[in-house]
Amino acid sequence: MSADPQLVTEAELELAVERKLEHEKAGDIDPEAGDYIDEIYDIVDAVVSRTDDPTLPALTIRVWILGVFFGFLLALVNTLFTFRTNTITLNPFIAVLLAYPIGIAMGNVFPKVTVLGVSLNPGKFNFKEHALIYVFASTCSGPAYALYNIIGQRYQLYQEDLSVVACVFFGIVTQCFGYGLAGLCRRYLVRPAAMLWPSNLSTIALLNSLHQEDVDPALPLSRFSYFWIITGVIFVWEWIPGLIAPLITAISILCYVAPKTGDRGQMMRLLGSGYNGMGMLSFSFDWSLISYLAPITTPLWALVNQVLGLWVFLWVLTPILWVHNAFGIDFSLGAAPVDGPNGSGLFPLGQALNTAALFTKDGIRISARSFVNKADLSLNDEVYNESQPIYITTYFALLTFGTASARRCATLDTADVHAKMMDVYPEVPDLWYIILLVANIITAIGVCQWGGFQLPWWGVLLGFLLALVSMIPIGTIQAISGQQIGLNVMSEFLIGLILPGRIAAVMAFKTFSYMAMAQGLLLVSDLKLGHYIKIPPRAMFTVQLFSTIMAVIRQHLHLLLYLRALWQGHRDFRRCRADHLGAAGPRAPYRLERQRLQRLPERRRHLGRHRPRALLRPGPGSPYVSTLWGFLIGAVLPVVPWVMHRFFPDGYWHLVNIPVIMTVPLDPGSILSIMITPLLVGILVNYVVKKYHHAWWKKYAYVTSAALDCGTAIALTVIFFIFVFNENAPKLPRYALNRYDPELCAPDYYQTCNERYDDPNYDPTTDPECMYFGSAS
Repeated sequence: MSADPQLVTEAELELAVERKLEHEKAGDIDPEAGDYIDEIYDIVDAVVSRTDDPTLPALTIRVWILGVFFGFLLALVNTLFTFRTNTITLNPFIAVLLAYPIGIAMGNVFPKVTVLGVSLNPGKFNFKEHALIYVFASTCSGPAYALYNIIGQRYQLYQEDLSVVACVFFGIVTQCFGYGLAGLCRRYLVRPAAMLWPSNLSTIALLNSLHQEDVDPALPLSRFSYFWIITGVIFVWEWIPGLIAPLITAISILCYVAPKTGDRGQMMRLLGSGYNGMGMLSFSFDWSLISYLAPITTPLWALVNQVLGLWVFLWVLTPILWVHNAFGIDFSLGAAPVDGPNGSGLFPLGQALNTAALFTKDGIRISARSFVNKADLSLNDEVYNESQPIYITTYFALLTFGTASARRCATLDTADVHAKMMDVYPEVPDLWYIILLVANIITAIGVCQWGGFQLPWWGVLLGFLLALVSMIPIGTIQAISGQQIGLNVMSEFLIGLILPGRIAAVMAFKTFSYMAMAQGLLLVSDLKLGHYIKIPPRAMFTVQLFSTIMAVIRQHLHLLLYLRALWQGHRDFRRCRADHLGAAGPRAPYRLERQRLQRLPERRRHLGRHRPRALLRPGPGSPYVSTLWGFLIGAVLPVVPWVMHRFFPDGYWHLVNIPVIMTVPLDPGSILSIMITPLLVGILVNYVVKKYHHAWWKKYAYVTSAALDCGTAIALTVIFFIFVFNENAPKLPRYALNRYDPELCAPDYYQTCNERYDDPNYDPTTDPECMYFGSAS
């Protein structure tokens, strides 16, 4: 054995290989599972060191100062970014980059003294400190899911008596709910080598670029230099799709070749549009869209499964059902002139498909608030009965009800070299997580019972149990593929059956059950990052818990102040628009239109208000009962590749993962031009380059991903504050690459009327073609 217990020698590696072969001969390990573990080690070894120095300080005063500062900054900016049409977040990589020179300077300037037992300068700024600052920033960067409850109840449903204190505590308990589950599941989702968690690899690659010196005569360009070159290139490039030429954000081929008139041309435009349709054959040159599927860090087999599922769902199944009016009046939804290209422009293609809007039995868009009793946020049965059945688009129906799938969990290797190195550090006792879990459940019951969220105590417990039984199977899929299967639809469906018409309760239950699982897995991912980097578990626990509570308080207070300012000027939340924009069109990706804030509460209220029983029960009043077949299909399909693999063991059936295929990580209203370019990028990097230039791939692949993300985030941040947030920002001129309809799918007069309305001297009353343009809302 090696003298240093944290170093693994070649002899030890050879011994591990011999033991693995012995287990395979004995039948203890499936050889194909062994091949998978070998692939995992190949991926991990490209960025993760097999050495550790336990004497390096981790949770230092520098971590607290820089972590709190950048955590506050990201919480502030990303809460505001939530209001964008194409929702992005300010990447925590920016905090990593900015913290690096500051951390180095603090190591050189701070006196080496100890105050109250805390060293002000424990030495050189190191890798572990930097990783903990990233965890601070990462935890704070994502807006709390509970924000949507607050917006939905307080500002969209006018529950103005919902107190700020109740809102903040609701946010804290929903964000911290998953800590107990994460801690109790870490031995299954963190320690095994097969639990890859690919999203962590680009983070480690970035940290390596900043902290490790790499000397390779064959590849003399250092990771550090390479990172900054790629960051600079993508920073310059993102100004083109982000501001100068939005047309290349979504290049929709079918819209270019579709006939100008006739039903065939209309169908081609709607199916081909990335903004308003299904994005068929639409591709993008905008990394902020391409990176949505993480094509470099996601294993190629998982990316292929994901894209294949999107193709089948969006390009085959949805169009077939839509054209044949599978749910009754699919083809007529959104066809009313009032919302068409010469009306409000909400559906500029003349029909609705990629939207979360609700429609009456006559296909007319209807406001969701009209069904709500404002006194208690319950269903107004009288109004609902007059309007039913309520319709949603084919895409929204399948996305909401039809993609339920079975989960499967494999038996996986439970020990690796990194787990051995982590054993030197004191572990966080399970009791800490249990105490935190119990405290959160008790607080959640109090907030929901008496804080205005209307969820009974047993609803909180039911949400916890739903998350508990889903944590390991869903976590396993996410750990090996990078794709998460959410509980959002299942939780809405379940509580909608139990508490029909209780809108606030449905919203609260979904947030508790979904966030207990989703936030728990986010924390597990950070635990795996600490596992790779060898951060002491108790230091990681402290940073995760503190940063979560800090971010929730900051985000909620900032959001409430921001919405209060909007509220004073615009009583109707949906009319709060930002018109001083640089990008083109009413659905351009950089507008501040609050699409996500509008559609997510919409779906929750949809199931709570319209009752799953009414929507899905057999009979003429339930157009979506056929989507229940999704549960049976999802339960049966995972068996198919398993059976096929038994008959054809030399094929690729073992790489087919039905839960990943059935996952559609998109919301209605998203830009759907993400199903071609990410796949091409993944094949190029993780097949062609990896196979034929393996040394280059091992050194630069994940650094490339980190640099592209960083440069894009910096560019979008600069664009946002200069051209969107700034009320005095100049408007860019309209030309061929910066049109109101950036993908050339809408009728010509949509572009023409928008241009005429730009003229301050234009009088629409004298123009019959555009007289009513934009008059409806």
